[in-house]
Amino acid sequence: MRLTCNLQAALACILTLGSAVAAAAPKTMFLFKDVLQSNTTALTTSGFNTLLIFRIGLTDAGDLVYYSTGDAGEAVDAHVVSNGTYTGGSALSDKIRSFKTSPSSLVDRVEVSLVSQDTTFQIIRDLVASEGTGSNSTLYRNFQALQTAWDFDALNNDDEGVYDTTSTVAFAQMLGGLGLKYTIAPYTNQAFWADAVSRLNTETQLLDHVYLQVYDGGAGNDPASWKSALGGMKIAPVEWVVNDAKPYEGTSPAAARDEFAKWFAEGSIEGAGYWNDYDVEKMGSSYTEYGGVLTEVFG
Repeated sequence: MRLTCNLQAALACILTLGSAVAAAAPKTMFLFKDVLQSNTTALTTSGFNTLLIFRIGLTDAGDLVYYSTGDAGEAVDAHVVSNGTYTGGSALSDKIRSFKTSPSSLVDRVEVSLVSQDTTFQIIRDLVASEGTGSNSTLYRNFQALQTAWDFDALNNDDEGVYDTTSTVAFAQMLGGLGLKYTIAPYTNQAFWADAVSRLNTETQLLDHVYLQVYDGGAGNDPASWKSALGGMKIAPVEWVVNDAKPYEGTSPAAARDEFAKWFAEGSIEGAGYWNDYDVEKMGSSYTEYGGVLTEVFG
């Protein structure tokens, strides 16, 4: 859908047409903070419909570890799957399941993010090459155990360095066989991601959302350019909230509203979101204001 209104009137037009796209619009928050310490009520009632748990990493043996950040900024590492068995404990799994099941929750989709901060994608590449992705493989058994315990809906790929096509496609197709969707959070290398989209979406839309980084290394990204490069897939740009790690990269709710409204008016995006909940809570910012921007623009 393309809007013909000028940018000054963009928000008004968006609000008028919002109901036509509301069901499909991802309104996201990346969860950098330990979910056992974050403000679950605010996260689930402030307008977000998609939460992305940052992050799961793999050990050399293929075991899964939940890496997050605590209230004081300390690392919180929890081994959650070993040899096909969930080991993360019921408190963690119950909390993650509650994102969608609590009576007042607006969240209908939970994703788990894999990132290139460690050797995770090298390990996936090597395990795909050595074992494949069949039902007896380490990857299949461990991610099946995690999905059963956490009841998440999609796996988010935030690869920023390995970019191995063979293992990326095989791993995503394995996840599809487990009933999961696949999403990406790129900031560069359009050609690689375009190839992945074309390979994964030949029959069904396995790769169904693109959370484009438009901050820090991706600050110059244009959603329209990415939409074109990825064969017409609409984009959900991700801004960094107000923070003290890189204050110059922080975006206020008002600034986010202006940018999201402009891109939506141009027809380039289908939704949007933010990195990350830890900074919202640390800086005393408002989940309601950030989430309200998304419901105001996207319905």
